Amino acid sequence: MPTTTRRVLGVVVAVLGAALTVFGAWTALTLGPSGEVRFSVTSKAPGALVVEPDVLNSVDVPVRVRATRSDGGALRVVVAPSADARAIVATSAVSRVSGVHYPRGTLDLRASGAGELTGLDTADVWRLSAKGTGSAQLVVNQGAGPETAVVASGDATPLRDVTVTLTWAARSWFFEALALAVIGAIMTAFALGDLWHTRSQVHSIPPGARHGG
Repeated sequence: MPTTTRRVLGVVVAVLGAALTVFGAWTALTLGPSGEVRFSVTSKAPGALVVEPDVLNSVDVPVRVRATRSDGGALRVVVAPSADARAIVATSAVSRVSGVHYPRGTLDLRASGAGELTGLDTADVWRLSAKGTGSAQLVVNQGAGPETAVVASGDATPLRDVTVTLTWAARSWFFEALALAVIGAIMTAFALGDLWHTRSQVHSIPPGARHGG
């Protein structure tokens, strides 16, 4: 392989390896040993919050759904098959979680419908349910099919200024990020070593021979 081509290839591999090292190390640091990633959003609009399956079931690990309200009122978090949840929510005023942003850790909300949510307490479709004062949470395991989570007021007070946090955790993510950083470091080390070796070889050639004279 021509020396120039070898040098260019070495630089490319070194840069790629450095990028992998930085990205892997940063991701591992962000996730922590528990491999946890968290997303939150606060809704100021009246009405329930809905987390649909394209977010709730987007990753094949359990997700913790936690809701808190600033006024300290009662909260209820429920989960049901999506078709059943949609039938209950229907055209009520809700804010739907419509997007997840990593690494910012934020969620998008989209308001839809109008009117008061009714029938939540009397419905028997909820697979999971949690109540609390000021906050409530539950963990949704994957594999039960498309499901929807609904966060609503646990009493007669309107639900306003409520924060929903979704948390996924998998220790394997942390170790995969570390492995990526190690692979990148090895690539960089080998590439820099080869570049140094090539440079030494060029400098060891007599000037006359180097120019073909």
